[in-house]
Amino acid sequence: MVYGNSQSKHWRKLSAVSLVTAFSLGLIGCSGSAGTPAPGDKKASEESKEPFRITMMNQSVLAEPPRADDPIVKAVEKHTNTKLEIQWVPGSTYDEKLNATVASGQLPMVILVNGKPMPIINAIRAGHFWEIGSYLKDYPNLERAMNKDVLRNTAVDNKNYYIFRSRSLVGDGMIYRTDWLQSLGLKPPANLDELYNVIKAFTLNDPDKNGKQDTIGMGEESSIRGFKFVMAANGGGNEWELKDGKLAPTTFTKPYLDTMNFYRRLYQEKLINLDFAITTRVKNIDNVNKGLYGLRLGDPDFITRHSELFKINPKAELDVSSTINGPQGAKVLMDSGWSGAFLIPKQSVKTEAELKKILAYFDKLSDEAGQNIFEWGLEGVHYTVENGKAKRTPEQDTKYASEVIHLQQAMQVSDGSRAMPGDMDKYTAKYKAAKKAVANNLVVNPAAAYITPTLVSKGSELNKIVNDGRVKYIMGEIDEKGWKDVLDKWTKAGGDKVIEEINQEYAKDPNKK
Repeated sequence: MVYGNSQSKHWRKLSAVSLVTAFSLGLIGCSGSAGTPAPGDKKASEESKEPFRITMMNQSVLAEPPRADDPIVKAVEKHTNTKLEIQWVPGSTYDEKLNATVASGQLPMVILVNGKPMPIINAIRAGHFWEIGSYLKDYPNLERAMNKDVLRNTAVDNKNYYIFRSRSLVGDGMIYRTDWLQSLGLKPPANLDELYNVIKAFTLNDPDKNGKQDTIGMGEESSIRGFKFVMAANGGGNEWELKDGKLAPTTFTKPYLDTMNFYRRLYQEKLINLDFAITTRVKNIDNVNKGLYGLRLGDPDFITRHSELFKINPKAELDVSSTINGPQGAKVLMDSGWSGAFLIPKQSVKTEAELKKILAYFDKLSDEAGQNIFEWGLEGVHYTVENGKAKRTPEQDTKYASEVIHLQQAMQVSDGSRAMPGDMDKYTAKYKAAKKAVANNLVVNPAAAYITPTLVSKGSELNKIVNDGRVKYIMGEIDEKGWKDVLDKWTKAGGDKVIEEINQEYAKDPNKK
C-alpha cells in the first residue's frame, strides 16, 4: 500500500539546495523565451503564422532517444504549428537530470515532473509555475482530456498546475488461459469463490493435458500486483476510506484482512508461486509465456505482452476481464489516472501570451487529429483508412509498436478516446472492452490529492512496514496478532501523524469526496 509520494534520493538531495531559493534568486534562465516577440508586439505575435518554438524536457522510455527529425514528432509539429526542441532524458536518470537542470539555471519552457516531489510543490506554492486551471475553459480539447477526478488529485492547494499525461483509471483485472478453462470444462470466474476454484484447478487438474502436475494456477510478483483487484472484490476501499466522518487507512479494515487471507490460502495450498516475494514482473510475464501459469492479476493491457506464448504454443488462448463480483457488485479500485505531468515555469515563460501558445499546443494535441497521431501513427505507414475506419496489417502493427508507442507514452496528454475508430488486434480489443465494462464502477481514493509533511518524510518507511508485514502474513510467518503488531508499529512510526495530517487536509478541502 502506498501512503504518499515517496521521493527519489535526487529530490531529497535537492531539498537541501532548495528549489525555491534557486527560483527566487533568478538562477533559472530565460532560455525558453528566445525568438518570442516582446509584449509590445502582442498583436503581431497573435497574427503570426510562424511555428511557435517550445523548449521541453521530457523522459525517454527507450535507451535510444527519439531524433529531432522523428516522423511522429514532425507530424506533431505540423499539426500544432510548433517547433519543438525536446531534451530527451532516460527514465532511470530523469529526476537527477532535472535536479541538475534546475541548479544550472537553464530550465526550458515545459518540464516533465514525476509525481508530486516536495521541492516542486514548494516551488509551486512560492508562485514559480503557471496555474493553468483558470485557462482550461478556453482550451476545450485540453479541458476534455483532463479527467475531473485526476485534476482534483493532481491539484496543489485546490489549484491546477499539472498538465498530466492521462492514463486509464482502470488498472486491475485478470488475464487467464481460456484454452485451459475449456480443457477443464470451466467458465471464467465471476466472484472470488470461482476465482479460487479456477486457480486450484489450473494447479491440480493438468489443464495442459501433458500428464504432469507442472502448472501453477496463478502467478504473483513481489508487489502483490493483484491485491487491489481482490480487495475491491472483498468490498474494500481505495487506500483510504471515510468512517464516522474521518478518513482512515484501509489497512485496518476487515476487507484488507480478508484479502490477505485469500492470498494466505493460495500460498498454503501452493496454488501460487511460492517465490512470489522475490519474483519480478518481467519474470511473472515470462512464466505465463512459458505456459507455467494459468492466470495472473494486474494490468489488463498486459495481455498484449504474451506474444511469446503463442510462438511456443500456437493453440494457446488468453482472455481478460476486470469484472468480478463482490458485496457491492463489480467494483475496481480507481488507478491514479496519470503518469507524469508537464509544468510551465514562469522564469522561462514570462508572459501570458506565451503561456497561451503552450496551452494551445496541448489543446491541438488533444483534438481528434492530434489523438490520431498517437493512437494510429501516420496514415499509409502505420495504418490505412477504409470506410472511415483505421486498419493495420501485421507489419503495420509491428511498425506502430516500435515507432509510435514510446512517443505516445511520453508526449500524449489525452487518453486517445477521440481518435478515429478502427480495427484493433484481438487482444488490444479485449483489454479495452474489459476496462470499458467497469469504467463506471470505480472506487476513488478520497485522500489522493493530499500532500502532508509526514507522508513526504516518512512515506517510504511506513510503506515498508506494511508491505513487509503483509508478505509475512501471507507466507504464514505471522498470524492475526502479528498483523496487529505490524499496524501498531506503523502507527508509532508516524502513521498516527499521517492520519492526523490527512484529516486536517480533508477538513479544509472544499472539493472533498
